[in-house]
Amino acid sequence: MKHKKLIFGLLFLQSSFLAVNADTPSGPTGSVGAGSIPIWPKEGPTKGRPKTPSAQRVEAFYEDGYLYLNFKYSEGPAVLYVYDSAQTSLRSQTVFHTDSEAALYIGNLYDAYILIMTSNGHEYEGWI
Repeated sequence: MKHKKLIFGLLFLQSSFLAVNADTPSGPTGSVGAGSIPIWPKEGPTKGRPKTPSAQRVEAFYEDGYLYLNFKYSEGPAVLYVYDSAQTSLRSQTVFHTDSEAALYIGNLYDAYILIMTSNGHEYEGWI
C-alpha cells in the first residue's frame, strides 16, 4: 500500500495535470454522446463481515469526447484510467482533483472501461 501511495504521490507531483489522451475515430455524425454513465466502487475480495455501503456518489456524464466527473465527497487527487473494453490496452490516463466537477477530454470512445483511483485508496469503475 505504501508503494502505491508513493507512486501516486510522485505521479501527481511530477505531472499535476498530465493528460495522455488517445483520440479514436468518432461516429458517423462526428459526435459521440453516451450520456450518463454509472460509476460504482470497485469490488475487492471480501474478508470477514460485509462493510456498510459508502455514502460516496460519483456522477459521470460522457459527451463529445469529454468525461464529466463529480464526486459527492472530495477524495483528493485521483487518476482516471481509460482502457479498451477487454481491459488490455490503456487508451488514456489523466490526473485530476475530486474537489469539484472535472471535465476531462478522453477522446471519442466506443466500449471503454473506466477506472478511477483516488488518493484515499478507493477505486471506482464504469463502462462507456
